[in-house]
Amino acid sequence: MLAFRRVAKAMKKLLLIVAAVVVLLVAVALIAPMLIPMDTYKQQIARQVEAATGRQITIEGDLSLSILPRTQVTANQVQFANAAWADAPQMAELEQLQVRVNPFALLSSQLEIESFVLQQPVIHLAKNAQGEVNWQFEGSGQASGEPTGGDQPARDTGTGGGGSGTGPLQDITLNDVRLVDGTVTYRDAQTGQTTEITDVNMTVSLSSLDSPMTADGALTWNGETIDLEAEVTTPRQLMAGNQADIVANISSNPVNLSFDGDLVNAPPRRIQGEVELDVPSIKQLADWAGSPISSPEGTLETFRLAGTVDAKGQTYGFSANEIVFDEITGEGQFAADLTGDKPWLSGKLALAEMNLTPYLPAPTEKAEGGGSEEDSGDSSGSGGAQDPAQWNDDPIDLSALHAVNVDFDLSVEGIQAREVTVGRTAMQMQLQDGRLQADLSELNLYDGTGKGRVVVNARQDTPSLANTFQLQGLNAQPFLTDVAGFERLEGTGAMQFDVQASGKSQKALVENLNGTGAINFQDGAISGVNLAQMVRNVKSAFQNAGSTQKTDFAELSGTFDITDGVLKNQDLLLLNPLLRVRGEGQADIGARTVNYRLTPKAVATTEGQGGQVQEQGVAVPVIIEGPWHNISYRPDLQSVIRDAVKNPEQIKKTFEKVKEGVEGGTDPRKVLEGLTGGGSGSSSAGTDSGDSDGGSAEEKAKDALKNLLGN
Repeated sequence: MLAFRRVAKAMKKLLLIVAAVVVLLVAVALIAPMLIPMDTYKQQIARQVEAATGRQITIEGDLSLSILPRTQVTANQVQFANAAWADAPQMAELEQLQVRVNPFALLSSQLEIESFVLQQPVIHLAKNAQGEVNWQFEGSGQASGEPTGGDQPARDTGTGGGGSGTGPLQDITLNDVRLVDGTVTYRDAQTGQTTEITDVNMTVSLSSLDSPMTADGALTWNGETIDLEAEVTTPRQLMAGNQADIVANISSNPVNLSFDGDLVNAPPRRIQGEVELDVPSIKQLADWAGSPISSPEGTLETFRLAGTVDAKGQTYGFSANEIVFDEITGEGQFAADLTGDKPWLSGKLALAEMNLTPYLPAPTEKAEGGGSEEDSGDSSGSGGAQDPAQWNDDPIDLSALHAVNVDFDLSVEGIQAREVTVGRTAMQMQLQDGRLQADLSELNLYDGTGKGRVVVNARQDTPSLANTFQLQGLNAQPFLTDVAGFERLEGTGAMQFDVQASGKSQKALVENLNGTGAINFQDGAISGVNLAQMVRNVKSAFQNAGSTQKTDFAELSGTFDITDGVLKNQDLLLLNPLLRVRGEGQADIGARTVNYRLTPKAVATTEGQGGQVQEQGVAVPVIIEGPWHNISYRPDLQSVIRDAVKNPEQIKKTFEKVKEGVEGGTDPRKVLEGLTGGGSGSSSAGTDSGDSDGGSAEEKAKDALKNLLGN
């Protein structure tokens, strides 16, 4: 009993001592901040910050500190020094910083921040001409060359295997966390760009790491307010480097963006989820961004993109289930892999029918009307001299073909470009180490179908170009009318060509152009010249060429070869029931000149396509020659006269056959008289002044032709 009393008495004394110590500690906690000068705290804070960042921090205003019942620090007029090369002396300035935590929550391994308020912060971000940024501090991971991304494994979070992501802390609570009336500026010395964001306000709320954390705020940029919202459903998982659900929204008048998905905040970081981007007006967005653009009314307005993003490390993917650009709609998939030495881009884009007309420049009067009335008149003269164009001799820069590798597929259900209508079209494009290959696997064009391939090879010092194309079943007249306003060729056509070139400039490519090609049109007509009428009356064949003149044909075909930029054709053939038209000549593409000869012949058969092509007849050649900007057309009457003088008997036989073959009784004598004007006027072919025997060669030919007919 006595022993028990002694123990009780000792315990009582011990409790009194403990109580006295607690009271003393509380008193010290309450009184110490008052006894220790604030400058001591300022100096200690400055030393710790400078040791961690290499920058000075200065508290110009008052500093207050209390430990109990709440631990609170309030600092006024805080300044954080900028990098030595920066223009602004301070990187960050705070009117007031207030932090208040519950110290008793720390006893249960919980961090309860009752208040964390930044009043009127001003932050100056900058990049210098060498690419250095001022938010990179001495001793930071990036500054020391420590890897920050890629495929590095996640670090140990120090949770002791618990995976909480908070170290010794079991939970975190954020009550009054605010950023009030902030300003952020950014200056890039490399681009000269300066940006300022004002009226930055943000509120963050978190009741526990197992409850959603929300952030709501707004800022102003270029006069527009941008609202920000974000929610992290499982903050603990995010901090531990595990997958966490995130919802974020950015909304403003010029643009709206939303994301609903998940994020893994540990290397290799990954983000995946649904993304929606809405732009009410592209022109308004560009103007707001400081890069105004102009376009015709009703264009470059709506843009909408909706789909799924999946990015992991340095690989990025996006599957778009909705793409809207004004009236153009489609869908597609896109991917980018940045892990190698060269970016690899791939994708597939499928577009619905689209009208490109609103985006094209306004047509000129000539392009709109296909030429003035004078241009469609007498085609025997030139269209008037114009300044000749020249091939560009400047080096072609193909360095972009070495920047990335690409594998991309494009399909369009239909294209309307002014009057031109194109059906479903599909193309595959591959770019590999400077070699671009584009395959046109499907083309539907004016009742015709086609395919082709273009290869641009920049792997060698001198680039090369190759192009193959095949088209069949083309309805020529509506196609040429819509494309070039050229209405003078009718028929169903097929064409093909296979050309190659090499050179460092446009001029060099043209001068080194080589290849072959062929055309074949059937059951058509050539408007603007009546070759049958030419046989009857050469003059009238070249008058009013743009009105009712027409040469029907059953077949129009030919092949060509290109050697060093000169295109040659030797076998152009037009089959007409009463005519055979041959053509031969060349076009010097480099020099932009043409020298071509068409020779129509009257024949004694009404067979067209598939008929005999070797019939002998009266030839009235047509010469097409001159530079591209000033081509002339004229009948070669001198050649007619020479042929008549050389072989009058053959001409007589031909016209006897023509007479037999012409239904309705057209008199061949009138036909032959028409070859030299029928005595109704002088010939445009001129006279032979070298004839001293009285009368020109033309007159002799007339007499000979009349004698052949019995006159």
